[in-house]
Amino acid sequence: MPNISVIQPLTNSALADYLKEARKRFPIAEFRKEMKGGTTNPKEIIITIADKDVILEEKRFSYLEDTDSESDFETLAQNHDFTGEDANQIYFRPKANILILLGEELIKSPVMAIYELIKNSYDADAKVVSVDFEQVEDPANATIRIQDDGTGITEEVLENVWFEPGSDFRKPLRPDGTRIIKRSPVFGRIPMGEKGVGRFAVHKLSSRINLITRPFSVEQGKLLDYELHVEIDWRAFSQQKYLQDVGIFWTKETDPENFFFKEASGTYIELQELKESWTRGMARQLKRNTLSMLSPKNDSDKFRIDLNFNNGWLDSLPDVAEILKAAPYKLTALLDSDYNLTFEYRFELKNNPNLGTRVIDASSPEGSNKHQRNIRDEIRPFVQSYYAKRKEVAAPEVDAAVDAFLAEPAPFGTLMLELYSYDLDSESLRDTMSDYTLIKNLLREHAGVKMFKGDLRVYDYGDPGNDWLGLDLKRVQNKDWFSNNQVIGFVYLDPATSGALIEKTNREGFILNTAFERLELSLDFILTDFKAERSADRRLWLAFNHRGTPETFEGSIAGFRQLVNDAEIPDSKTKERLLLEAGRIEARYEQDRNSLLIPAGVGMTASFAIHEIEKLVPRMQTSVSESPLDVVRMRDQVAELDDYVNGILSIMKKGGVKPLSVKETIDQAAKNYNLKMRLRNINLTVDVDPQAEEIKAEKRLLLTMLMNLIDNSIYWLEAVNRKEKGIFISAQRRGTDISLLVVDNGTGFKDKVEDLVKPFFSRKENGIGIGMYLIDTAMMRFGKLNVIYDKQELLARNVPPLFDGAAVELVFNNQ
Repeated sequence: MPNISVIQPLTNSALADYLKEARKRFPIAEFRKEMKGGTTNPKEIIITIADKDVILEEKRFSYLEDTDSESDFETLAQNHDFTGEDANQIYFRPKANILILLGEELIKSPVMAIYELIKNSYDADAKVVSVDFEQVEDPANATIRIQDDGTGITEEVLENVWFEPGSDFRKPLRPDGTRIIKRSPVFGRIPMGEKGVGRFAVHKLSSRINLITRPFSVEQGKLLDYELHVEIDWRAFSQQKYLQDVGIFWTKETDPENFFFKEASGTYIELQELKESWTRGMARQLKRNTLSMLSPKNDSDKFRIDLNFNNGWLDSLPDVAEILKAAPYKLTALLDSDYNLTFEYRFELKNNPNLGTRVIDASSPEGSNKHQRNIRDEIRPFVQSYYAKRKEVAAPEVDAAVDAFLAEPAPFGTLMLELYSYDLDSESLRDTMSDYTLIKNLLREHAGVKMFKGDLRVYDYGDPGNDWLGLDLKRVQNKDWFSNNQVIGFVYLDPATSGALIEKTNREGFILNTAFERLELSLDFILTDFKAERSADRRLWLAFNHRGTPETFEGSIAGFRQLVNDAEIPDSKTKERLLLEAGRIEARYEQDRNSLLIPAGVGMTASFAIHEIEKLVPRMQTSVSESPLDVVRMRDQVAELDDYVNGILSIMKKGGVKPLSVKETIDQAAKNYNLKMRLRNINLTVDVDPQAEEIKAEKRLLLTMLMNLIDNSIYWLEAVNRKEKGIFISAQRRGTDISLLVVDNGTGFKDKVEDLVKPFFSRKENGIGIGMYLIDTAMMRFGKLNVIYDKQELLARNVPPLFDGAAVELVFNNQ
C-alpha cells in the first residue's frame, strides 16, 4: 500500500469519510485488526484506510475499539469530539435581514434588479418576458408586474431550491469547484444565474412580492395540474429576528377555475409598495438598458423582453441600429480557442462616397495576409509584456511562462468582437450621417464595449464611464488610438465554453482571474490591429477633405510661394520680401526640426538602455549577496552594464556630420542588444562591402536609427515560431550611394510605407509610433528611407533566403 501521511488533526468530516471507506472494505473485526497493525508509539495509532496511512490519537482509537455497528460509523463525526477535550462547537445563526442585504447591497440599481428577474425567466426557458409598470406617477399605488411563459416552478423546486439562498441547482459544482453545465430542458440554454441569489433582487424594487407560478414537466411532457402562490413581506425580515424564525407562507392551488395560468405554464411576479418614485428619464434609461440586456445577435422569436410604462414615456426613443449602419469604421473579429483569428474590416463614408471603400475580407486583396490567420505567434509580444509587467515574472522565466500560456487553448472559449467607430469633429460627422447630432446623442448613451454571454448581457461592461479596455488611456499615450466615447462595441462569448469566466456576486463584471486577463489580452491584440487599419483610413480621409492644403510644412511653404508668384502684386519689392520671408521661415523650421529631432531620437533610444539597466541592477545585487560569489557571472554583468552606459554616452555626444566606420557603428549599436538577442536565440549577421566601409553622417543619429531598427526586429521576431531567428545587416555601394539594409525573418510589414513613417502609427502593444517617423525624417538630411516588400529584390541584393521578413533600407548619398 502507498504510504501517504495525513497531517493531524483530521477534520470531523474528513475522518468520517475515511471511516466510511474503511467500513466498505473491511468487516468490523477485520477493521480493528487492520488498525492494530501500526505503531510503536503508545500515544498514537496508525491505521490504513482508503490506501492512506492515517495517524489517530490514542483516545480516538479507544473510541473505535467500541465501534461495533454500521450506524456507529455513520454518526462518528457528529457524536464524538475529535478536536480536543476542551473544544467547543457553534453554528452560524444568520439574522433575517441577511436576505434584505442580498437584495440591497449586491444589486446596485433597480435596472439590475429587473435584469436579475429577466435572467430567471430566460433560465426557465421563457420565450417572452413582459415588464409592466402601472400608475408609476402615484408611488403609493404603483405596481410592477413581471410575467413570462417559461416552465414555471414545481413544488419540489420551490421547497428545496427557491427557498435556499445560494443553491447551485442551475449550475452544480464538481468536487474541484468547477461548474457543471446543466442546460435548460426545452431550449438547451446555458443558465445565466449561477449564484442562487438573483431572486432576492426584488427587494431592491419593493417591500412586497406576490408570486404565482404554474409548472410544466418536461419529463412527463405535460402541464402540471396545480399552481403555487407565494407572498413575501420583506419588512418581516428585521434585524431583531433570526432567519429561521421568519416563516414564509405559500399555498398550492389545484382548482383550475382559480388558476392564473389557464392553458400554459409560466411565472407571474407582482411588486407592490415600490421603494423608488419613477420618472420619465428613469423609464427611458431603463428602456435603453433593457434593450442592451439582449445580445444584438439574439433572435427575438426565441427570447423577447417587452417593457411597458403605459403612459407614453417611451415614445419616440431613437434606435441605435441607425447609427451602427452609418459607422465609418466597422470590425467583425472571431477568435477561437486555438487562436485562429478571422478579421473583417470595412471603411466607408455614407455621406461622402467619393473617397471610396476599403475592405478586408476573404475576397479582398489585403485579405490574403490579414483576413484569416493563426495569431498564436503574433500575440507572443503581448503575452511577454503581460508576464514581465503585470505579473512581474523574472526575465529568465518569462519565455517558459509564455510558452505554457500559448500551448493551452484560450480558457474563455470562442469570442466574437463587433466594433463600430466614429470621428466626432463636425466635418467628419457630416461625412458620416446627415443627422449627425443623432450620432453625438446616441454615443453619449451607448458608447463603450458591452459584453454578452449567450443571449444576455454581462454587466457592467460598456456602462457609461466603464472604460474596461483602457481605450482613453491608450488615446492619451498615442493619438492614433480612439477613445471609449468614439466606439460602440459588442463582445460575444459562448456560455458553453466560457465557464472559466465567473461573474462577481454583486453582478458587476467577471472575477479578475487568469481567464479574464487572457480575454483582455486577446481583445487588446485585436484592437491594436483595428487601430492600425483605422488610422490609415483616417489619414486618407483627412487628406481627401483637405486636398487643397498640403499636409506637410514643406508643402504649405511651396503652396504659399506659388500663391505669391501667381498673385498680381504691383510692387515687385513687396513680392520679393514675401518670398524672402517664406525662405527664412522654411530655414528656421528646418533648424528647429533638426534640433528637436536629435533629442527626441536620443531620448527614445536612451530610454531602452535605462530600462535594461533597471532590470540588470537587481540581478547584480543578487549576485553580490550570494556565497560563494560567482565571479564569471558578475564579470559578465559588469560588462553588460558597461555596454549600456557606453551606448547612452555614444548617442549623447555631439559630433557633427563626418565620415563614420560602418562596421564599428553597427557593432556599437548591436552591442546594446547582445544579451536580449542571446536570451531569445536571435543571431545577428553583418555583411559590409569593402567599398562601403564609410558613411558621412552624424554618429548619434546613425546609432539611434540602427538601434531602433534592431529593437523593432527583436520585437517582431518574438511573434514568429521559428527555430532560426535572425537579423541581417548589410552595407553595399550602389553607384555613388551607400545602402544600409536591415532585414529580419519576423512577421514582415503589413502596411504601406506612407503609413509606417507617419507619427504615432504602430502595431505594437502600447507602441508610441515615432521610431520610423524619426528615421524617415532624419534620412531626409542624408538621403532617403526605403521599405522593400519584394522578396526577389532582396535575393538580388544577396540577402540570404532565410531573411524574408521586414526589410528597411537607409540610402546615404554621402554628399
